[in-house]
Amino acid sequence: MIELQEQTAGDKRRAQSIDSLSAEEFFETLRSVVGFREQPAIADPLQHVVDQICKDPAFAQSRLLSRILIALMTGGQFRRAEAATLDSATQSLVIALLDLHRAGTRSHQDWNRAVEAAQAVSP
Repeated sequence: MIELQEQTAGDKRRAQSIDSLSAEEFFETLRSVVGFREQPAIADPLQHVVDQICKDPAFAQSRLLSRILIALMTGGQFRRAEAATLDSATQSLVIALLDLHRAGTRSHQDWNRAVEAAQAVSP
């Protein structure tokens, strides 16, 4: 005899929370995916991200880049599957952006301007 299990609302929320990552967890997931690949140097990852977002703001990767940029400044939530939606070049770009942010070599004002530029073109 097969027993059917009912999933309660609490069970569904718990399952969703396992799939939900904080910004830091999402960035660590991306690092683990990209960590085994050789990455080309990107001269100015912050400007490159803004340019890519402005070039095609409706593109799914551009929208995700926008969320990533904002999350570096304010935090945020991501789904685990989103780490796999970025192509390899964009994954490398995000890692370069994370490294730039961690290095602290750009001013807070530069980051704010980048976020504002991304938000200005977002659909």
